[in-house]
Amino acid sequence: MEIRRLPPVEDALRRYAAELWLPYHRELAERVDAHALADWPDERFVERNVAFTRTRLEEAGDRGWVAATASDDADVDPATAAITHPDLELTGLLLTSVDECPDPFDRPDRLVVGELYVAEAHRGSGLADRLMERAERDAREQGCGRLRLDVDVDNERAMAFYEKQGFEPYRRQLTRSVE
Repeated sequence: MEIRRLPPVEDALRRYAAELWLPYHRELAERVDAHALADWPDERFVERNVAFTRTRLEEAGDRGWVAATASDDADVDPATAAITHPDLELTGLLLTSVDECPDPFDRPDRLVVGELYVAEAHRGSGLADRLMERAERDAREQGCGRLRLDVDVDNERAMAFYEKQGFEPYRRQLTRSVE
């Protein structure tokens, strides 16, 4: 299993959106009411996500990572093969961005973990831990002194994972309807 940068190219983004991003958000929508998805065909989700993710990856500081593996009998190296190679299975995703500290404040820049997902067949394999290790390396590479993330309070599985990773509450967000 290899964790690789997600390149901002059409075919890689399309595969990432269809095989990782959309399943992640469908699962999240089942567990967390606030993540209900629009009633769109899959292709519309993929199209919208390709455009959105390309913009994010082309901005300084935003990075996407995908975990890929190949079966033992496949003649492909997950470390070097294109993410679009048909013998690769995409198994996880990590999206990060830098939250720079404004000058008046005395805190380090933070690397924000925007999304982290492991395909169901690979849960319990340690892949989520490896993706978090990748986030830590990304933070060091970008000169960030802290990791930050948002997690839905209804997402108990994610909350338990992040607490196990050493994350602690930082802020509390509150929302209400304007109606």
